[in-house]
Amino acid sequence: MKVTTVTAAEAAARLTQHNDILILTHRRPDGDTLGSAHALCRLLRQKGLRAFLHHNEDATPRLAPLLDGLTAPQGFEPHFVVAVDIASEDLFLASCDVYRGKVDLCIDHHPSNTGYAREVLLDGQAAATGELIWTLAGLLGLAPGREAMHALYIAVATDTGCFCFSNTTPLAHRIAADCIEAGVDVHAVNREFFERKSHARFQIERRLFDTLRFYENNRVAAAVLERDFAESVGASGDDLDNLSTLIMQLDGVECAILLQELPQRGEYKVSLRTQKPLNASSICAAFGGGGHARAAGCTVRGDAVQCRDMLAREAVRQMEMPC
Repeated sequence: MKVTTVTAAEAAARLTQHNDILILTHRRPDGDTLGSAHALCRLLRQKGLRAFLHHNEDATPRLAPLLDGLTAPQGFEPHFVVAVDIASEDLFLASCDVYRGKVDLCIDHHPSNTGYAREVLLDGQAAATGELIWTLAGLLGLAPGREAMHALYIAVATDTGCFCFSNTTPLAHRIAADCIEAGVDVHAVNREFFERKSHARFQIERRLFDTLRFYENNRVAAAVLERDFAESVGASGDDLDNLSTLIMQLDGVECAILLQELPQRGEYKVSLRTQKPLNASSICAAFGGGGHARAAGCTVRGDAVQCRDMLAREAVRQMEMPC
């Protein structure tokens, strides 16, 4: 399939040329994919188009409300398929396999995007895909309503760590200001996504630090979270979110690695964060993954300790490469 890169203006034009639009989000969703998809769906409806979200069965209780009232009815046949914040078809939900090779437009901010859609609106410098949706709203001549702005705030705030990560852009702050002016209760969102912790979350964090191992004079730190422990404390998907950020808070750590066991035993989701100039996406690419320069991920299989050490060795190897 030939892939064409389009501008935001061209993407806006494509969206208005079609009806019966279906919007896909990625597996193990975060605030950016669901927040951006929610906002886009509402914007398209505001434009008078029929648009729906594909139901995301992986959505956690914290994020599931972003799907409410927007999912496609049974038997819906889309005429135009949009993927939001999905860098690769490998990140498709199992229920989205039918759309492999059939995505008409991908809207994304991951430099590692594989170009699987017919057309791609890609900005690797954007802090979140939410920035691209905000831009599309202006090009569509729309002032997003409060619900769409609430979703956009979740998208931008979660992908920037509440505007603390190095990927934070001036536009991200401008969007936040627009959200406040639109009446979004940003304090409530920040409390829900960045402050409130369950008792299970506290136990998960304790376990995380108990398993922490250091490499290269403490410049690399890696931890493993086994599925059995997470289940024993009754951890939900929300309790397991954004754990690698905690490791990066340790003084002197330039690369934080978290291996989190998936439902398939011996299979681990890797979340990796780095400080400049180390490239997180490059490290994860060695294991078939990707993402951003400062935050990336991949999946590895095998013994937890061996996988942990293997990832750490790759990080150290790339540290020693000339810049």
